[in-house]
Amino acid sequence: MSSMQESVQQTLDRIGDVAREIMPARRSRRKTNVALWMGMAAVVVPVAAMMVRRAGSRAAARTVEDVMIDNVVTVDANATLSEVAQRMREGNVGVLPVLENGKLRGIVTDRDLVVRGLARGVDPRTTRVAECATEQPVAARPDWSVDAAMQTMAGSRIGRLPVVDSQNHVIGIVTLSSLALRSRNESEALHTAQAVSRRSARSA
Repeated sequence: MSSMQESVQQTLDRIGDVAREIMPARRSRRKTNVALWMGMAAVVVPVAAMMVRRAGSRAAARTVEDVMIDNVVTVDANATLSEVAQRMREGNVGVLPVLENGKLRGIVTDRDLVVRGLARGVDPRTTRVAECATEQPVAARPDWSVDAAMQTMAGSRIGRLPVVDSQNHVIGIVTLSSLALRSRNESEALHTAQAVSRRSARSA
């Protein structure tokens, strides 16, 4: 049972307790009791409906901050590809925001290491990650709605969206998996995943 349902049930229980206390004991007053219950129902039902609507509004208004992963592994732009691969392995992640002076400069994925690095024959021990990263990546703000983040990911066909504050500092990341696990709009999350997968299929 959700917290909203529990709150509604508690309200109904309290009203029921009050009604039993003031209900006349004599059977001859049954008509009065029926009228009393009907009057209370006229009050309780609209209140319960209002609580449901408010709960629905809060769910619809979920923001990026509600669903993002805030424990983000990052890497400095001067790190080598070998160091990046090591950080990915240690953090069990496939994407790293690339920072310069503490601010977001780019983003690098495990695929970037292979396609833009190893496949070109560069030396992973000396090549800087800035040479393989995607510069000026699309980023979200924590106060964005979840719908806006999914639309951005679908439109740009990207599976990871770094989240930055007003100073361009990375404070989180939104991924397809985090959306699938934490978003309440399953159909929109599926649409986003399908859009990203179409890009991946063309890039293969």
